[in-house]
Amino acid sequence: MKKSKAKYYGIESDKIPPDTLPLRIVFISDLHNVSIGKHNKILLDKINQLAPDLVLLGGDTIVAKPGQSMDIGLRFIKDLSMQHQVYAANGNHEYRMRIYPEVYETMYSRYQKQIEDSGVILLENTTANIFINHIPIAIHGLELDRKYYHRFKKSELPVKELKNYFGEPEDSTFHILLAHNPYYGETYMNWGSDLTLSGHYHGGIIRTLRNRPLIGNDFQLFPPYAYGCFRCGSHTMITSAGLGEHTIFLRINNPRELVVVDIHPTRKKSL
Repeated sequence: MKKSKAKYYGIESDKIPPDTLPLRIVFISDLHNVSIGKHNKILLDKINQLAPDLVLLGGDTIVAKPGQSMDIGLRFIKDLSMQHQVYAANGNHEYRMRIYPEVYETMYSRYQKQIEDSGVILLENTTANIFINHIPIAIHGLELDRKYYHRFKKSELPVKELKNYFGEPEDSTFHILLAHNPYYGETYMNWGSDLTLSGHYHGGIIRTLRNRPLIGNDFQLFPPYAYGCFRCGSHTMITSAGLGEHTIFLRINNPRELVVVDIHPTRKKSL
């Protein structure tokens, strides 16, 4: 039986009112049709036990391969949404199914129908504005063009592209950016997201003894922002090792993980 662990992160923000309980986010990325327990019951039970205020899907819930079943990933979406309001962004696998219907036929329409039937909010370069405990939160789902996923030639991602999709982040709102590809972490934080959540690299497939990701699924050695927590001023980026894999069925020093982020009010500094 496949196993996973919960990876906990704690961050602070001035946008969380003082003397309030922390906001808990559960982030799920790169499931790739893997089942943690029968029908993902172990994974779903763990998510329920964590009692999140917000559940986010970061993409690649399925595997884009013509003729391959998506049943595990689609059922997970359905079962997860029965217990939680879920917001999702596409990964490169969902995006690939959408832009190449001549290859993947009805796979994307089946995925999209399950999303809609489950009441999941799918963000394709769009924003959902919500309130949790009276805290204004903007969830942005970034879907990058295929040129940003090229394996051997990396295109530059300018900040203005994010501004074209989402505008300028408002100071009074806590901004969460779902950005599947972590390679452009510097751009995400420079745009102004308070919290960026990424996946895609599967934790670097192999991690060194210093917990450094060795290789990306684009075959780049020591890819940037490939795993863990990164900070730039008040901006935080967290990249998950994900829950599944495809093509390269290998994980060394790199367990499957469910990411849990607790966002606390900024602590008062003692004089």
